[in-house]
Amino acid sequence: MAVVKGRVSKKASTILERDSLGDVHFWESKLKRHYFLTLGPYGDTPMRSVDATPEELRQAIGREDLSSEQVAQAFCRLFTREKVRNFFPTDASSFDGHRALRALRFFILTCHVTATSHGAGETQNFRIRLGELLDGGDPEQGVSGVNQMWRALASAIDRKRQQGEPWRRIVLPDPGRETLIGHALRLAKPSWADRRALRAVMQSFPERTFEDRFTLLDAIHARQAELPLWLKNEVRELHKNYRAVPASLFGNATWQLISSIASDMLKSGEKRRAPLWQLTAIFSGWDGDQVDLQLARGMGEADLAKPVWTRDIGTADLNRYMTADSRVQALWNSGVVLFQQAGGASWTVGHRPPREDLLTLLLTRLPRILSACHTIPVGGGWHATRPMRLQEARALRDPRAMVPNAAESAQPPLRLEGGIRLPDGYLLGRPGFFPTVHLSGSLPPTVTTPEEQEQRPLTFEKTAEDGVFRIVSSKPIHGIWTLSRNKQPDELPLRLMSRSTIRADWPARAETARELKDMQADVAQPVTTLLFKVVSVSDCKGSESPLTHALEALYCRGKAARSEGEVVDLLSRVLPEARMLWDVLRSLEEARWLERDVNRTWRGRKWRLLPPQIIAISENAAVCEGAWGEAELEKLDALSTERGIRMTQIRSAPWSAPLVHLEGRGLDRLAAIGRWAFETAPDQMPLTAAPDCWLPDRREGIGHQVVGRWSAKHGHFLPAEEAPAVNGPVLERLGRDDDQDLYRLTGAGADLMLESRVAAILEHHRRSRIALFQQNGEWLERICKDGHLPLDLAIFLRRGHAAQTGPVLRADGTWTYHYPVSTTDFAALCHVYGPALSGSGRSQGRPGRSVLHSFGDARRRGLRPNLFPRGH
Repeated sequence: MAVVKGRVSKKASTILERDSLGDVHFWESKLKRHYFLTLGPYGDTPMRSVDATPEELRQAIGREDLSSEQVAQAFCRLFTREKVRNFFPTDASSFDGHRALRALRFFILTCHVTATSHGAGETQNFRIRLGELLDGGDPEQGVSGVNQMWRALASAIDRKRQQGEPWRRIVLPDPGRETLIGHALRLAKPSWADRRALRAVMQSFPERTFEDRFTLLDAIHARQAELPLWLKNEVRELHKNYRAVPASLFGNATWQLISSIASDMLKSGEKRRAPLWQLTAIFSGWDGDQVDLQLARGMGEADLAKPVWTRDIGTADLNRYMTADSRVQALWNSGVVLFQQAGGASWTVGHRPPREDLLTLLLTRLPRILSACHTIPVGGGWHATRPMRLQEARALRDPRAMVPNAAESAQPPLRLEGGIRLPDGYLLGRPGFFPTVHLSGSLPPTVTTPEEQEQRPLTFEKTAEDGVFRIVSSKPIHGIWTLSRNKQPDELPLRLMSRSTIRADWPARAETARELKDMQADVAQPVTTLLFKVVSVSDCKGSESPLTHALEALYCRGKAARSEGEVVDLLSRVLPEARMLWDVLRSLEEARWLERDVNRTWRGRKWRLLPPQIIAISENAAVCEGAWGEAELEKLDALSTERGIRMTQIRSAPWSAPLVHLEGRGLDRLAAIGRWAFETAPDQMPLTAAPDCWLPDRREGIGHQVVGRWSAKHGHFLPAEEAPAVNGPVLERLGRDDDQDLYRLTGAGADLMLESRVAAILEHHRRSRIALFQQNGEWLERICKDGHLPLDLAIFLRRGHAAQTGPVLRADGTWTYHYPVSTTDFAALCHVYGPALSGSGRSQGRPGRSVLHSFGDARRRGLRPNLFPRGH
């Protein structure tokens, strides 16, 4: 076992600096919430013991990517001998409560001395162990005031609770003969010896023991004689309470210890089974023919929000990943898997029995089923059936087993489903993303509000599903409640938070992914150059849009790259029209909220949140790009006001990505203080005329099938068999199970293969001399139902005009797509894309206006358009 002391290696120091684990304020906020506040995992249960093991410290700060040794090492580096001696002086008294509340880490340290097996030596002497942890120098470390400071802290917290603040009550144990350190010695439970003994017992259990919570607890109870006396009594009491009230597990410190050890055993591969497991199929792609699979398992529902792995269904060695859980492996090897809809594009199968009221589909590779019904190939030899009723799916899966299992038809227990998981057991309290409450009955749940918190009552309404209720609110909700059902003893905690905390870590592009470009990045001989236009902006918040709730949900899930199906599911919950989804995604991409990652070897696509950044567009003006959550925006607003910088939020188009504009001096300093990236945007953009601006694809289309043809009449792709024959240029979408889509243009020029959908549609309209966009005042407005400007160009226009780009809903329920353009911009773009752009008032099917026409319009308005950069 590695020895961890105060002195660390150069490599470890680099890790700590990179992850900011040396920040005292970071540790204080995390430890306070985890151990001392009722908002943490222990709820309002009194603090009779403190689990300060390295494994628990890792959970407290939410850094499961680090080992427990690294976390313990980082924690001990916060202290020096002098700091510890000064905090626990010989003259400490019960009047030091205010000082105690500001440095909670010292109290956790006193328990960590007994709880850790890393770097404290084998001795049981408290002072020697503490000295070893601090720097391993002098053999002992004096801590005369430990008991007095613990008493001061307990008294200070009692006063806080009387004022209505959410602190846990501290119940100090009898210090016994240890009059200086006895409180810390007896609070530190489990000790490292307790944890080691319990893990040794659990390691001997067979796999099936971990499939059920009660089975696991019962097995530990049966082996209690092998545990230390304190832990034996705790297990006996927990077992007794659980049999009477199953909900007593929530917040119980001993169950938290058992769950923590079981989770570690699962992650290390010692055990392959867990009480809860879930296999999720996420459908994406234009035709719903791309499937990502996710496996999650764990001791609690919150663990199911953290997949063990995510893979495309066509991954060559997918079976190897299925071996992570023997139940999933057996299910997958059967060749047919029954999934039920979990919301949007997500379908799941897991430890819960299937329900009659949910739509069901089969993923199968069995010829018997493929010949019996219509299916869609999704890759790897697997096919998906259409959604159907559960009984129909069961009949397809196994025609001989038509008698429903009694266990499968049992009414569900009281539980929460859905929602966006946040740290510390919270769920996102945003309309469209509230969890649903499942109970066996027609009456809504009974809601209990903690006495110390004032919060508005919850309102529930019954859904079409029997025994399922949804939360009704048009506004975000924040608070803690306890749910129960009529005349039943079980209870369920509900914790809602209206926004995410500020995100500190952001995902990077995987080595297996690449960027998708719409046009050439390097322009050797431009035909025109766009220039920035100095603009003044006004606050245009517009009406509050449900899109803000979806953006906060995306921000909450921004720790890792997400499959397209998962992003589609989150956005589709709030949109007024299903097909608007792709325009909203494009708007977020143009605002650099999201970035698309294309798989190098497969069809799959993922989306990553980009970190917030400030982009200077002039000496004293900037726009904000990247993913700005609500908490991040409030921080920006506060810092801007403090420094005399004007912050303007532009949300006049409620279904487009919002734009934040900053105006004032010292923008780079503002970015440095807020720890945001700062860049200066180029003030001009040279352009090459089509078709020379496109990036031809080197693929020849071998093995691809024609899956769609562009219809100018309908304004979008139609299935190949439904598209009418046309005279003139033809645009086809070519698909293949194991490759990205390819677009083929023929007619009115040389044949052209393109990977970019955006480029293909624009080039097709240019060749067909049919306008895709028209000028409408200060906006470039899309005429068709599909199509966009190249991404780099759209970003330049958004920055240069400090205006939103994205879908705009009309009064009749239809929508278009807007880009801000000046007359000069429009004339230049006509020079690049020709007939694909039309002047104001032009209708679909008419040739686009020439550059000379555009120049004439501008001159009649008293403007002086210029195609070339200043100085030419």
